Amino acid sequence: MALDARHRTSIYQKLLPILGDDDTNALMTEYPSIEADELVTKQFLRAELVITRGDLRGEMAELRDALRGEMAELRTGMASLETRLLVRMGAGMLAQTTLLVALLR
Repeated sequence: MALDARHRTSIYQKLLPILGDDDTNALMTEYPSIEADELVTKQFLRAELVITRGDLRGEMAELRDALRGEMAELRTGMASLETRLLVRMGAGMLAQTTLLVALLR
C-alpha cells in the first residue's frame, strides 16, 4: 500500500524516538511512497504473462493466416505466369517451325 507524504512523515516522527534514525529509515523504505514504487508480485506478473501469451498467440495466428493468404496468391500468380510462358514458348516454337518449313521449300 502506498503512503502519502503526510502519513509517511507522521509514522516517521512516531517511530524515530522508538527505533532511532537508522532503523526508522530502514523500515520506512519498505513502504513505498507512491504507487510507482510498489513491487510487482509474482501473482501479478504471472497474470500479466498469461495475458501477454494469449495476445501473442492471437497475433501469431493472425500472421499465419495472413501468410497463408499471401502464399496462396503467390501460387496463383506463379501458375498464371507458368501458363503464359508455356503459351508464348509454344507460339515461338510454332513460328520458328513455320519459318523453317517455309525456308526449306
